[in-house]
Amino acid sequence: MIDPRTSDFLAEFLASANRDPALLDRFLLHGPDRGGRGARPRLKIAFFDFWPDFDFSANFFVEILSSRFEVSVVENDCDLAIVSVFGTRHREARTARALFFTGENVRPPLDGVDMSVSFDRIDDPRHYRLPLYVMHAWEHLREGATPHFCHPVLPPAPPTREEAAKRKFCAFLYKNPNCARRNDFFQMLCARRHVESVGWLLNNTGSVVKMGWLPKIRVFSRYRFAFAFENASYPGYLTEKILDAFQAGAVPLYWGDPGVLRDVAAGSFIDMSRYSSDEEAIDAILAADDDYDTYRRYRGTAPFLGTEDFYFDAYRLAEWIESRL
Repeated sequence: MIDPRTSDFLAEFLASANRDPALLDRFLLHGPDRGGRGARPRLKIAFFDFWPDFDFSANFFVEILSSRFEVSVVENDCDLAIVSVFGTRHREARTARALFFTGENVRPPLDGVDMSVSFDRIDDPRHYRLPLYVMHAWEHLREGATPHFCHPVLPPAPPTREEAAKRKFCAFLYKNPNCARRNDFFQMLCARRHVESVGWLLNNTGSVVKMGWLPKIRVFSRYRFAFAFENASYPGYLTEKILDAFQAGAVPLYWGDPGVLRDVAAGSFIDMSRYSSDEEAIDAILAADDDYDTYRRYRGTAPFLGTEDFYFDAYRLAEWIESRL
């Protein structure tokens, strides 16, 4: 459910003549102006068991919490330990409060921490749902893929017929081989119209694109469609894959979260789950590729507006954490 403050701000912003994306960025990351509160309280944060290249000093949690606190990142002896799933060092944490976070397909240990943040749709006051694509939108901003955090929220400008024609048909970029559903569909679609596999898995181009968000988006921007199949299908498990395609201006071919339409507008992507067979899904993909007006409608639909849920108002997460400290 969209926060009323966010709904009002978005309506006013989208109706205005001068849509300054930086203004929307500030609101979605830091929330409504909370003037008159004086000095921000200090908050010492320590991160435990995050992935190997995680940046401890400049990351999504530090960004949003800095709007509420004077944040310092320490190794231990902290006010808030933020714990993930890549190790066991969290057992050594000396902390007042512990927050569990994961973007992996792992259930949060609600009884072992003070609060948890994950993609799961759990009705529990100790849990906050944050789909991984929201954090990746912030990473895209930081790495320069797009100039604004709010970029995927804004109504997109559909391509001209000439611009669409300059792009190739479809891209497939994966390294993980452990999803038969994804691999089989790639082979079936490729048998009907050539799909370029540009990654390590099932490569058919002779060169391999470096893995990473920015190279992926740059490559996808050369195609009209892009595979956005998850590694597995699980309720709420909606990662960065669909966002990467949107950021590149490619129509996502999506399979994964059975509740994806709660987050993403139906007319903005091709949802495998709405078809009775893979053959029917492929027919729909090829029909959209062959008809510019159909393709243009997909590309002209704002993916994250008008849906049941909205998670780009990241300041709500900062408010929720603040309320539980």
